[in-house]
Amino acid sequence: MDPYEFFLLILPLAVLVAILVIAVLYLSRKDDTVRHKDVEALTELIQTGVVNKENFFVLLQDLAQNNMIEKDSCETFGKLLQESFNEHEEI
Repeated sequence: MDPYEFFLLILPLAVLVAILVIAVLYLSRKDDTVRHKDVEALTELIQTGVVNKENFFVLLQDLAQNNMIEKDSCETFGKLLQESFNEHEEI
């Protein structure tokens, strides 16, 4: 292999791959952080009594309409909250 091939072909490709891997890792971590913040906010609302079994679907729909959470997240949080409320009733 000629040294010029290494400097002109392989080294730039390696740098490009490293940049793409870093970008993917950054974006995936950012998405997890947003979801973690949403879960913390809902937990705080439940603990303060703002959200209860009767009004949590309405609250989640309002959050989705105001673009504070995604529509898919609304359904997922609804299922999680329903399971959580059912567990507390069993205890």
